[in-house]
Order: sequence, then structure tokens, then C-alpha cells
Amino acid sequence: MNWRQSRPLTGVRYLLDVARSEGVDASACLIGSAIASEALQQANAQIEAWQELAVIRNLIEHAGRPGLGFVAGQRYHLTSLGLLGFTMLASRTLDEAFAAFRRYQLLALTLCPARIETERRGTWLLFDASVLPQDARCFVIERGLAGCLSVSAELLQRPATPLAIEMTAEAPDDLAALQRDFPYPVRFGATRDGILFANTELQLKLPQAHISAQLEGEQLCERLCLEIAHDLVTPPTARQVQQVLIRDSATLLAGRTVAERLSLSERTLHRRLAAEGHSFQQLNEQIKRRLAERLLLDSPLDLGNIAQRLGYADAASFSRAFVRWNGCSPGHWRKQLVTAGDGLPEWRSD
Repeated sequence: MNWRQSRPLTGVRYLLDVARSEGVDASACLIGSAIASEALQQANAQIEAWQELAVIRNLIEHAGRPGLGFVAGQRYHLTSLGLLGFTMLASRTLDEAFAAFRRYQLLALTLCPARIETERRGTWLLFDASVLPQDARCFVIERGLAGCLSVSAELLQRPATPLAIEMTAEAPDDLAALQRDFPYPVRFGATRDGILFANTELQLKLPQAHISAQLEGEQLCERLCLEIAHDLVTPPTARQVQQVLIRDSATLLAGRTVAERLSLSERTLHRRLAAEGHSFQQLNEQIKRRLAERLLLDSPLDLGNIAQRLGYADAASFSRAFVRWNGCSPGHWRKQLVTAGDGLPEWRSD
């Protein structure tokens, strides 16, 4: 888990709502988080993951009780997830929506990694709590489980009916009080933290599916994830170039075009980049390579579609570029990862 990962303030706002409902002063939950109260009123304010964790630990200290994470999770909606929520809403099935959630989980507001595992009865959506401090694990898992079911209900336009819900935490003493907050049967003391959805429910047609909107949403999610995950350089001109290239990653932009976007002449752009120790070609290929590897690893797209997503004329042009970057073809690169089981894409794990 990258605790310096940037994220919107959405999760913190929900945490403070829970605090108020529990009779806890919101300011007490912000202690040590470096979040100014003024930032809570700013629409596009960003924080880092460690700051949200600090608020969670404060909330637990002042109002900790079994089921509090379930209360927090029920505040999440598709709109809470922004662009990812839009993409999930446009998916054809619940299965496709969960695949988007896993693939673009940098946008999912989770504090622990999520993964998908299939079995005969259906598919598990599992959370890895090992990255969390012990005192926050139960709360974060409860929040993730409840948030997942809340979002699923909005997708299906009815309550979801999971086959099983499991938690590694021990059962609380007052199960009746817990069930008032979370009216689903939970198996405590299990070996995993997750929800099992039935195959029949996963394959139901979602009422608001829209294939064109889904594809457009996926492309935008890919670019946004790349911007979050890609380590932007410090020098100002190179950083601006990276941002333009990420925003228009579906196009093969020439240096002249990027210079125009930045209101510079092409000659000035190259001179400034050289002074900062970078070249346009180097920055461009770094971003194309990172996005290509992400698409090969995390999506079922064939080479032709990946080439199109990256702005190449055809699969052959993309393959030549990929060989130049990695010394092997994209098909061979993907096959090596699958054979080794390193980063095996979930959509190929059957």
C-alpha cells in the first residue's frame, strides 16, 4: 500500500458524518491528520491515504464499537467513486462492474488491496487487510464490505443477495447490536475477508448498461490511474509534458502539438526539456510503455484494441514499439507473466 497515494476527501467526509452521528466532535477526528477544517469545504481537495487512516484511528479511539465500519460503508454510493462509479454503472453485468473495480482500484477509495477469486458457486471479492495496522483492520474491512454491498444494490436496483460474507475478525459479544447496523449473516473467525456473489447474480444484465459509455469510462479510468501511479517528474516543463501526454494517451502526439498545448514553440519546448535533463521522446515512451503494460496485464483487450487505445495505427506498429521498449513482443511479455503466475490477470485465472 502506498500511503502517500493521493485521493479525494470523500472518505474523510463520510467518517466525520459517522463521528457526528456517534456524538463525537469532528475536530477530534482530525487531530494528527494534517487536514485543515477549511479543506473539507473545498470541492476538489485532495489528501493522502495516511491522512484518511489517521482519521479512522481517531474515530475508533473516540467511538470505537463493533459494526462502526459497517455504518461508514453504507454511506458509499456509485457517485462516491466518481469516474469509476460511472464506468461501473455503464457495465453490462455485475461481473464486469467488479472487474472494473479491481482493475481501477486506485480510484476506488479503498485503503487495502482488493482482488477477485472465482470458484464453482461464484466469485469472491476479497480484501487484503495485511497492509493495515492491527487497530484499524476490522473497521476498514467492515467499511469495504458494506460499501461493496451498497454499490451493488445501486447497480442491481435492488439489494444484493451474497452467498457468503466472511471476516477474519472474531465475532463481537453483542451480535444482535451488530446486525442492526449490518443485516447480513457474517461468518467470523474465517481465513479471509470478503463477499461471495453467485454466478447467477453476477451475470444479470444491469438496467443502466451502456457499452459506449462503458468503453469511454474505461479509457478515462486508465488515464487517470496512470496519472496517479506514474511518478511525475519535478522539473516544471517535463511535468507539464507528462500531464498532456497522459490526458491524450489515445493519440500519438508530436512534440510540436504538445508545444502548442503549452503555448510554446517546439524549439523552446525541446530546449527547456534538455535543460531539465529530459527529452520529449523519453517522456512520451515512458508513458506509452507504462500504459501498454497495464493494459496487457489488467485487461482482456487484444493487441489491436490496445494499439487503438494508445494511438497506434495497428497492432504491428504497437508491437514494434513494445519490442523496442522491452526486448520482446507484447504477446510474449504477457505470456511470461501468466506462465510465471506473477501478476496473473484475474480475468484469465479460470
